Amino acid sequence: MRLMNNNSKPQTEIKLAELKRSLPVLLLAPYTRIIFLAGSVAANTATEESDIDLVVVSKNKKIWLNKFFLEMITRIFRIKRTKNRTRNKICFNMFLSDKNPFLPHRDSIGADCYKNLQPVWGETKETEIFWKKNLWIKKFCDSKITTENIFGDSKKIFLAPQKTLEFVLTVTGLGTVLEKIFFIIQYQYLKKKFDRLVLDKNSADYDFFLTPHLIAYHFPISNYALKLREYEKKQAYSAIVEKTTQKPL
Repeated sequence: MRLMNNNSKPQTEIKLAELKRSLPVLLLAPYTRIIFLAGSVAANTATEESDIDLVVVSKNKKIWLNKFFLEMITRIFRIKRTKNRTRNKICFNMFLSDKNPFLPHRDSIGADCYKNLQPVWGETKETEIFWKKNLWIKKFCDSKITTENIFGDSKKIFLAPQKTLEFVLTVTGLGTVLEKIFFIIQYQYLKKKFDRLVLDKNSADYDFFLTPHLIAYHFPISNYALKLREYEKKQAYSAIVEKTTQKPL
């Protein structure tokens, strides 16, 4: 159990162990297709207080329902990150549709956010499709894409509850109805929360995507906004250094 092509540090191993224990709970939620490890744990830079960032690929037209189930289940089992509990807790960074799993921010800063994504659970075929849709990452960085799950064969995990609930929701038509309801409710809630937290709507901090195919947000500041700010500081510093070192004519 380790990150691909990495010599895992102690804190990374601790958090991987926590994630492995939490995986059967996560897979109770219907309509989950792929789970990726992201953030500091995937980058092998986690500290003791770090949470466990995840990117989820959901069944097309069911991502809001999938998000609802995952958040409710992780709250019930007390493994979801909250304001007062972050260490080793699950933090969902993004939900994408398996039909259109396109990661946002297709530039060098975005690529730097996604280059360390590691598949935790999912079928190889699904993961291959995901990477084909996001080959743009390799244009900006030397990312070693892998379809191999960190914890090995995903078929070994008991999926009967997930499949049964998914079957019932699909056959009865409740899945489609609930998807529309949860989209409306969660969209309004998240949009109001962003409007309240970020006053400047033109700033990089006002960074979120709430659509039928993509849910991407991070309170209070997104990883992309943080990296963009770091990049701008470096550019400004380089400009000052260049200006001060220029010889007068």
